[in-house]
Amino acid sequence: MEVHGDCDPKFTKVKEIFADLYLQERELGSAFAIFKNGKPLVNIWAGYRDLNKTKKWQEDTLVTVYSTTKGIAALCIALAVEKGLLDYQERVEKYWPEFGCNGKEEITVSMLMSHQAGICSPLTKNIDDYYNQESMAKKLASMQPIWKPGTACGYHSMTYGWLVAELILRVTGKTIGTFFREEIGDRNDIDFFIGLPEAEEFRVAELESFEKILDNQNKNADKKIELTVAQEALKESVNTIDHHNSREWRQAEIPAANGQGSAAGLAKLYSLVTPEDLSLRILDERIVKEMTETQVEGKDLVLRVSLRWGNGFVLNKHKFVYGPVEKAFGHSGYGGSCAFSDPENKLGISYVMNKMENNFAGDVRSIQLINATYECM
Repeated sequence: MEVHGDCDPKFTKVKEIFADLYLQERELGSAFAIFKNGKPLVNIWAGYRDLNKTKKWQEDTLVTVYSTTKGIAALCIALAVEKGLLDYQERVEKYWPEFGCNGKEEITVSMLMSHQAGICSPLTKNIDDYYNQESMAKKLASMQPIWKPGTACGYHSMTYGWLVAELILRVTGKTIGTFFREEIGDRNDIDFFIGLPEAEEFRVAELESFEKILDNQNKNADKKIELTVAQEALKESVNTIDHHNSREWRQAEIPAANGQGSAAGLAKLYSLVTPEDLSLRILDERIVKEMTETQVEGKDLVLRVSLRWGNGFVLNKHKFVYGPVEKAFGHSGYGGSCAFSDPENKLGISYVMNKMENNFAGDVRSIQLINATYECM
């Protein structure tokens, strides 16, 4: 498989591993990028963007990055904090009065951003609800938390998006997709969308879903895994795999899961969060510090792994998923994508693909590429 794009000779090993993933038939189409100060050190791509392998992956190919979108939503919140529109320590009900009921009165913006609010299930199996911000906001505002807010974290895999989007809407009057494009994306030429315009549809990649694996409970009735209350609640949700290649999915604004972007766009964006050239900063240093401070650390009630959350960002606690730098921060997505910032080396790094793998604990492909990146340095 021919690898296209540019690669600084220093990172030749990265390009070799990228190509090797195709030799091992672990990819359909993908891209990997390393940016510094908004400029590419590595920007490579290969493969196909359709399941029939008739359309080559291009430099400007866009793909659904699932929860990697959450990091972009968190940047929108951070910008709103910098503008004085939001305060991480303020209660959500100040900005969204209807939210302050049924045990949610003391939930702060920070608790919401770090998955401590206890409202992790959409409690609907209707995909049309997912496409309707107003409907989901009303539903979430009336919910009662599953656990006492602020006492534990449980991954709000989908609800995070509507919660964050409603905060942006309440304080700016704009949808989060519009706010991102106007305040961050367009100003910095970032190729990323929350709510894809129809005019961009021609360059979208189809996702190839992983083979469904039977739950251990179905495999062996004698070896049932006891689900947490949070996990039980998540049964009342939509299987988005059945919808994620549709126009309806891509045009909706679901900032927890349906951002459309490229590795280059994401890497460039994260490189501008912690650039070496301070004149390029898209956020004040004080805000970056605040958004990456640890808000909660411990075993997640949904994912059942130990995590360290900032204000919307996965912090690189184990120095594993995002390389060896503990201060690295970003987000990863269902199926394999990821994007993060390395504030020590002043880099933005991203991997996107359309062949999904069933791994919530970090995708082996991206980890191989990221590890190679640091070996080259």
